[in-house]
Amino acid sequence: MKRILLILVFAICGMFNNLSYAQEAPADTTDTDGFFNLYAGIYNLSTQFSDPAVTRMALYHLLMVAPNKTGILDSLALNYYDNQKWISVALVSKENLKINPDNELALELSAVAYENLGIKDQALAQYETLFLKNDNTATLYRVAFLQFELKRYKESLASAEILLNRSDIAEQNLYFPKADKTQQQVTMKAALLNLKGLIAKSEGDVTKAKELYLEALKASPGFEVAQKNLSDAGK
Repeated sequence: MKRILLILVFAICGMFNNLSYAQEAPADTTDTDGFFNLYAGIYNLSTQFSDPAVTRMALYHLLMVAPNKTGILDSLALNYYDNQKWISVALVSKENLKINPDNELALELSAVAYENLGIKDQALAQYETLFLKNDNTATLYRVAFLQFELKRYKESLASAEILLNRSDIAEQNLYFPKADKTQQQVTMKAALLNLKGLIAKSEGDVTKAKELYLEALKASPGFEVAQKNLSDAGK
């Protein structure tokens, strides 16, 4: 997610790069291009000087001049994302999707925002829509995990099986929390086996769950979450 967002940030910033930093306010209040250039200059400077509050204000001014520019809404949502203002991320992304329902960045930001707000059914709906557009393995993993959290076990298991048969999961790694509050990197295969174990346990098959947790530990030795799940399954 972070890598995708960084790439998109640079792409969005590029639409302002050809504008001069030294802009004077247009005397004519009907001079749309003049105001756009002025606020784009402020956007560039505030980004250069790492002032997100001023950057947001510049983006709002730009939206007043060009309300249907999805790139501006992308930038605003990313600004809120960077500052973990999830309600604002959700609202800006929702407005953006009204203009362009195929905007993959807006769909992803919307899904992340809903997930962080605990609105898991809406987060799942956005991830499912996004997956139909991007066919991305990481997106399908989020779908599978949210299906599990929403107790849609058969759907979650089906998604996990699809993922385990995708050729690119060997290249995918995920991060899980450790007991010491740090993050642990594990393979996606291990994460999926752990997920299948959670599904099995939730459906009452503790023996199968233990087997899957052990497989997860083989795929990523020292996987603390799987170790804890294995220990809890034995109680």
